[in-house]
Amino acid sequence: MTQMQSPYQDQSDVSLYQEPDRTSIMAILSMVLGIGGCCLGITSIPAIFLGIFGLIGISRSKGRVGGTGFGIAGILIGLITLALWGGILGAGVYGLKSMEKIFGTNTEQVFLDLQADNFDSARSLLASPAADATDAELVAFREGYRGGLGDFISKTDGIGDLISGYMAIGQLIQPYNGRPGYIPIPMMFDSGYGLVIYVIDPNGSSSGVPMPIEYIVIDAQGNEYHLPGTGTILPMPETGSTLPIEDEVDIEPEELPIPDEGP
Repeated sequence: MTQMQSPYQDQSDVSLYQEPDRTSIMAILSMVLGIGGCCLGITSIPAIFLGIFGLIGISRSKGRVGGTGFGIAGILIGLITLALWGGILGAGVYGLKSMEKIFGTNTEQVFLDLQADNFDSARSLLASPAADATDAELVAFREGYRGGLGDFISKTDGIGDLISGYMAIGQLIQPYNGRPGYIPIPMMFDSGYGLVIYVIDPNGSSSGVPMPIEYIVIDAQGNEYHLPGTGTILPMPETGSTLPIEDEVDIEPEELPIPDEGP
């Protein structure tokens, strides 16, 4: 008996599945999250892992699952966006550390000198008009913020403490956003974090670290304490504007002329 030969006997390399039955969900999600990482950053990490797991699943499916292009695209986009966001985050952390080191260290020394009555040393770290403040003005500034925040303790210690400080004083910063020369810095006082604004001359041409021409300390109630002194600033009840305490004056009622009595 003659045995008939199958026409497919010698075609062992023919795949059992000519087209994938479905596309890998992981591969699709990888590409979606990778693209989303351009805006959100953090989605780049799951995009990379989903792309890898998607490719592994595709390779084990023996042709039943497709989506290799989606998986590869998700991995590549995720890696690129992760690198970009990592660079941005690194630059931001470096900037915060630099600000803490430059402005925070200078401010810490000024406040410690004030509390130790080392007024000449404090003035050496200030620029005019703050550097021209008298001893009485320096004492008034010190006692003013002491009344709202207690004694000055120190600057923030490290990037984690600095971020915690900004989170604690976030609402206090809002009224000063966008003002030229205003550098908000969280500082530690007896009562907790307080906002210190390091004011520089925005038109200054100094090549080194700009010294402050003014300091403003804001307590949790929003009261301001200025150096050089303009007193404690309190909000006006109706308009919300501010007025220095020592500028308030008592207005005497105007005396009206007494008419002459006739005969």
